Amino acid sequence: MKVLIDPEIFFYGRCGMVRYYSALFQELERRGVEMDLPLLRSQSDFISGRLQWLDRAKPLLDRLPYGGKLYTFVNKMSKAWYRQKVKQGHYDALFMTSPVFEDSFLNDLPGGKPSFMVVHDTMRCVLGPDGLYDPAGSNADRLASLIHRVSKVFAISHQTAQDIVSLTGTEQPHMTVIHTGNLLSMKAERAVEGLPSRYLLFVGDRTGRKNFRFLLHSLSRWLREEERDLQLVCTGPSNPWEQDLLGRLGLQERVTFVEAPDEVLVYLYRHAEGLLFPSLYEGFGLPVLEAMSLGCPVVTSGQGALLEVGGEAPIYVDPCDAASILEGVKQLMQDEHRQQRIKAGLEQSRRFTLSRMADHFQQEMEEVLRGGDRVERSGQEEQT
Repeated sequence: MKVLIDPEIFFYGRCGMVRYYSALFQELERRGVEMDLPLLRSQSDFISGRLQWLDRAKPLLDRLPYGGKLYTFVNKMSKAWYRQKVKQGHYDALFMTSPVFEDSFLNDLPGGKPSFMVVHDTMRCVLGPDGLYDPAGSNADRLASLIHRVSKVFAISHQTAQDIVSLTGTEQPHMTVIHTGNLLSMKAERAVEGLPSRYLLFVGDRTGRKNFRFLLHSLSRWLREEERDLQLVCTGPSNPWEQDLLGRLGLQERVTFVEAPDEVLVYLYRHAEGLLFPSLYEGFGLPVLEAMSLGCPVVTSGQGALLEVGGEAPIYVDPCDAASILEGVKQLMQDEHRQQRIKAGLEQSRRFTLSRMADHFQQEMEEVLRGGDRVERSGQEEQT
């Protein structure tokens, strides 16, 4: 089986979706699937392009007046190379990766060639830039159009699958749920200098849906008055508005920001009192899985995909209720059943492996190639 890969996701930085596709495609290749990736330069260390050596010249190019435009040009060349390969048709199937539902290349897809896509979440469809709920917006229409044109849709959780059905009307036989495997590399562990002896952990970006601001408000008084030697450690650098908020809450000395490549993240999980992940919306919730696999107890939102990932192991809270969040964190710190919770988390995490995920993908793609779920380029399902 030869699969042509849309390179677009690899133009993005070091993010979760890039890690996901890199790990999946590399694992499928190890299993004998021929993965054809027309990529000149990746913008992360998860996977390499043909001209990855350009990274060594980046410090010099960045000082030149138009040096940065070279990388934009290289990305455009990757897309052109990909479009050429789509038209040539020397592959068995096409795998889309665009996080913005870019689908124009499907017009060049030779008739009868199956195509696959993964939907990680429907956030672009239901949350506009102003935070308004807009299921009938253009993103939902675009997603629906794309989903009805491809041969098979993979959702990373049952919650995401339900969201897709409600937004697009996609029938279940056209879609398969394949849970994300644990993608964190645990081969190495590196300690962090100056790390507090007791800390709670917050992993990932701190955008609005991650509920970081509300979490700080929920815990600020408790941290100031009752847990004066407990810190909150966040991965990634802080920004000015966060520092301003911490100052107003009296928490500037209580929150630490740490750069966390995999080996540092492994250490942080293993030595934390627990992970705090009160997200408002997740397509899956990878930090919860990572934490459980490393024996780190979890406090997370009791809703959506997070219930699928966590099972019986986490302490669940209402992410919109400050009292619920505080009570959940207090329970974590005073938990008489901590070891049982850790054991339950370890057992739950074993259900989500990269090997199992790749097995499922390979089986589903081979089934389509054997004749199931073909979709013509008109967007109509073949009559059987």
